[in-house]
Amino acid sequence: MRCPLWYVQRIVSITSAGCVMRSSRLLSSAPLALLAGGLSIAAASAQSDMGPPRWAANIARKQQVIMHGIPSAYADARDPLPDNAAKLRRGRMLFDSHCTACHGWTGQGSGPEAFAMVPAPADLEWLVKTPKDRTEPYMYWTIAEGGREFESDMPAFKDRLSKKDIWAVIAYVRAGLPRNSP
Repeated sequence: MRCPLWYVQRIVSITSAGCVMRSSRLLSSAPLALLAGGLSIAAASAQSDMGPPRWAANIARKQQVIMHGIPSAYADARDPLPDNAAKLRRGRMLFDSHCTACHGWTGQGSGPEAFAMVPAPADLEWLVKTPKDRTEPYMYWTIAEGGREFESDMPAFKDRLSKKDIWAVIAYVRAGLPRNSP
């Protein structure tokens, strides 16, 4: 029986599948495949097959909104102050200190701590293209309450950041996370 390459990348599967490696070509390429597949193995071991997939919390939160709407405490949340250069600078500073480790500089959910997180941090790019009146309540609720309800590691910031600071982060994200904020 010849083993497909994906069996080589997941060592555990080789023995449990009863695959016998008789081909010298497969054996000689196995160390190279293991080296190349090291990240795949690390990723597979970092994500338990028993827990939710990496994207589950993002879907669960959106499903909550579709099925039940935004919780009433946040449904009418609107930023009372206009966006300006100072607000965007403050938003960038707060995003850099509280959000980039997970969401990354670009907001794509690719920060240095994101790799091991299950579910993965949300990709925030879509929020830039969504109408402001629809995203403000959603974003405020998400930042204030965090992701505990959705089995996410996103912390709740309602007790860590002021309302003004949460709105500054929202303004910065909605501006497209500009690295050179005015």
